[in-house]
This record gives sequence, C-alpha cells and structure tokens, in this order.
Amino acid sequence: MSRKKIIVFLFVLLTISFALFANQALLDNADSLYWTDRYEEAKELLLSNLNSNLTNKEKAETLWRLARTTLAIGDELKAEGSSDAILFATFEEGEEYANQSIASYPLSMGYVYHASNIGRWGETKGPLNSLSKAKPMRNDFITVIDEMGDTDNTISWYVLGQLYYKLPGWPISFGDLNTAISYTRKAIDTIAKENLYHGHFKALAEMLWKRDYTAKKRNSVITSIQKEWNKAKGSTLDQHAYYEGAGGPSALPFYSPVALNQMSDRQEAVMLLKYAIAKYDIWHFHSRADKRNYELIKEMLNQFGF
Repeated sequence: MSRKKIIVFLFVLLTISFALFANQALLDNADSLYWTDRYEEAKELLLSNLNSNLTNKEKAETLWRLARTTLAIGDELKAEGSSDAILFATFEEGEEYANQSIASYPLSMGYVYHASNIGRWGETKGPLNSLSKAKPMRNDFITVIDEMGDTDNTISWYVLGQLYYKLPGWPISFGDLNTAISYTRKAIDTIAKENLYHGHFKALAEMLWKRDYTAKKRNSVITSIQKEWNKAKGSTLDQHAYYEGAGGPSALPFYSPVALNQMSDRQEAVMLLKYAIAKYDIWHFHSRADKRNYELIKEMLNQFGF
C-alpha cells in the first residue's frame, strides 16, 4: 500500500472513530440528564442526534432512549393532572419511538420501552379497556427474555409483574397474583447497585399484603412452587412464573433477617416497605418520581398500621 493510501485509510479510520466517540458521548450525556430528572433536556438532546449521520444501531440506541424519556415525561404529566388525551398522545409518542428503534436495529431495550409505553397507555385507559395491549406486551418480553436472553433487566420483570397483577384472571385474561409476585421478586433481585427503584419494593409489598398467606401456608405453597420451578423446561419467561420457589421456602431475602417460611406475607410486606424507606434515605439523589414513591410508601405503611 502506498503512503498516500495509508494516509487516506488512517484519516477515514480516525473520522469513523471520532464519530463513534462523539455519538457515545452524546448518549452518555442524555443518560446523565435522564438519571438526574432532566427529562425534557434529555429528549431535546436525543432528538438533535437523529439529525446526525447514524448507523442503524446508533439510531436504535437513540430512539429507545427517546421512548424511555417520553415515558418519564408522561409520568410527570400524569402527576401534574394532565388530561387523558395528553397522556394517551405522550405514551403513543413513546411507543412510536420504540417501534422506530426496533425497526432500525432490534435491541432489547427497544422492546422493553415499547411494552412500558403501551403498559402506561393501558393504565390510563383502565384494565378492562386495555386487554388488547396485554398480549403484545407479553410478546415483547418473550422476545427480550427468551429470544434475546436478556434475563437481568429489572424493568422487564417489574412491568411483567404489574401486567399479571393488574390484569383480570382466567377466563377474561391471564392475570395471576402468584405469577405477579414471582416476576416482581425477580425484578427486585435484578436491581443494579447504581439504581434506586424503591418502587419495586412497594409493588411487591402491595401484592403480598393482598395475598395474605400465613407463614405456615407460605411454607407449603413455596414448597409446591419450588417443584414447578425445578421441573420447568423451555421458556425462561414461563419458568420465572415460579421464581418465588427458586430458593425454596427456607430462602433468605437480602432485605430480611428471617427466611421466607418464617414470616407471613403481610410481615414481609411491612419489611419491604421499611427497607425501601431506608434505601431512599441514604440515596444520593431523588427524582420527582422517587419522591412521589417515597410518599406513597409512607402512606401505605400508615394504612397497614405502622
């Protein structure tokens, strides 16, 4: 190769490397804005990136972040009392960003935030009016968990838990409290150390308080669930419907000094809420959503008599 060709090759390589670095720096900046509760700024930055000369994968990375940020903006609009029409439009916008992300390059986060946005749309519409969204949401997580092998995404398991908790059961739909509890336990066990997500603990506490098993019944039921967990084959998502039995009735949750079969559902629910408060109190930063969850957790504890 001639010297001129080598220079041209190195120039092209440096140009590509600089473009990759610049794009990643922008995405990192958008992530920082998102995690510091500056959703509108994050969205503006991400939208500006779509005007760049991106590869399909880079475009998908930008678009799923837009879906995530739009979801968060929708949550803030809901907290401010915005009309259902505005909320529907916002969550539909988030869904469309996710659709574009998946079409550009299939990444698990595109599917996660596709399901999350249509789930929020459904929550706004009401469970009986949004049954048509349930199966597409579940299909998204089949793709993420079973086909892509992304089994440690806490958002996936949390949204699945909420889906099974809020849907009606058979014969209307596939809602199931025990499955919701298993998926939400998995969500808690996959929270990354750099994330708060104390609302996950609130969600599991609410489910356990509703189920209301005694310690004796828990021992029996979790023993039965453990057998189902051990013999389950095939789908990882379906196996995790029995995740509560993964460690057996004597399993010791990381937030508890006693095993699952040594406390009732409601005793664990109170423990979860107190742990969530303790985690919140030592956290370095609190978003608007974090603060709302904190107040809801305290309110729930008060309703439970603590």
